[in-house]
Amino acid sequence: MKVSAHRAFALLKELAYERVSCSEAEKKAAERLLEVALSTGASAHIEEFPVACGRVTHAKLVVTEPYVKEYECTGYERGLSTPEGGVDLAFYYAETAEDAHMPNVKGKAVMVNGRLGKKVYEKLMKAGVAAILTFDGTTLDRRSETDCDIRKLRETLTEEAGACTALHIRTMDAAEIVRRGATKMHIELTNEDYEGTSRNVCAVIEGTEKPEEIISFGAHFDSVYFSTGVYDNMSGSVIIMELLRYFAEHKPARTMKFNWYGSEEQGLLGSKAWVKAHEDELDKHVLMINIDVAAPILGKNGCPVLATEKAVGYVDALMREAGIACDVKLDIYSSDCIPFADKGVPALNFVRFGPPGAGYIHDRRDNLRSGYLSAEALDITLQQALMFAKRVDAAKVFPIERKVSDEIVKKVDEYLFKKKDKK
Repeated sequence: MKVSAHRAFALLKELAYERVSCSEAEKKAAERLLEVALSTGASAHIEEFPVACGRVTHAKLVVTEPYVKEYECTGYERGLSTPEGGVDLAFYYAETAEDAHMPNVKGKAVMVNGRLGKKVYEKLMKAGVAAILTFDGTTLDRRSETDCDIRKLRETLTEEAGACTALHIRTMDAAEIVRRGATKMHIELTNEDYEGTSRNVCAVIEGTEKPEEIISFGAHFDSVYFSTGVYDNMSGSVIIMELLRYFAEHKPARTMKFNWYGSEEQGLLGSKAWVKAHEDELDKHVLMINIDVAAPILGKNGCPVLATEKAVGYVDALMREAGIACDVKLDIYSSDCIPFADKGVPALNFVRFGPPGAGYIHDRRDNLRSGYLSAEALDITLQQALMFAKRVDAAKVFPIERKVSDEIVKKVDEYLFKKKDKK
């Protein structure tokens, strides 16, 4: 049996719908992936895990001085609800939240640039901010062709600093608010916190010669709001399904585990839950192979390696030997490889990035109608991953040392916001 990019792309088309964390659509996709995995003859099951969720039922933003205008907004899930009737606050634009801005934010609705990172959030909360506004998009966006993103105050933000009222708007509206000199605004937010259920789909093929050594394959299958997530990351999900089909028929020497992770877009929650639930077996894992984004017709192949420079040299040499153009480098990658590397399991990521204008991510344009994905382009990463998996599985001695370099450990710790021990 040979792998088939066209069969994989057909499954991608079938699952090309929004699959947000803990939604019925995410559950539906998990059940379909399980069905396909079982059809290969492999042992497979679903593992559920809890997720801290929020449900916003009302969000409102009105500039009240020196002019009056209501702006489209979305409320941050798990944000702090305002009292009934909302709150009236002075407004301040804090740009990138530098120290010079902090004396001006207490008790105000404060707008900052970009995504709400942990450092900025905690800084604003310490300074006594009353509400936070963020924005994204461009000043040239057309409302009819874009969406006002829906975001969440993740636990990494609130576990120490607590929850805050937070709203999100479009960049074009943020620019108008500042340009017209807004000084006061009325804000309303109604949010309900609850515990949702997400799922990992897990399959295993026992090794015939060295079953005590485990090669783990991973890809996330959830998407963000407004996106069908065919690029990010149903493309990776269908690729590892094809790898499962291949090794279910061509039995591997080493045990292989295939995991489709839910809720990756909420902070790698699926892979974190899997690693926590399977911590007692991680010492048997010799490598984690992650695939996250593939199939753009115009693109560039990459392979961030979370291991050692020797591992980078090995992967790079194999790519060259196979004639595959691939940028192999020692670095972390914001995906499900992180929890494995955090536990000392070497990991690598096969990715194919689309160039500007020919690769869309985290918005409504990540869909099949955009026309930037193809089965032929998906086959590039599929063949790359298959070649590599066959090669390392057949090795007499596993070619990648079970070690994660100090450089990667440091980057992973920073990514996971780990605190340094005080001396």
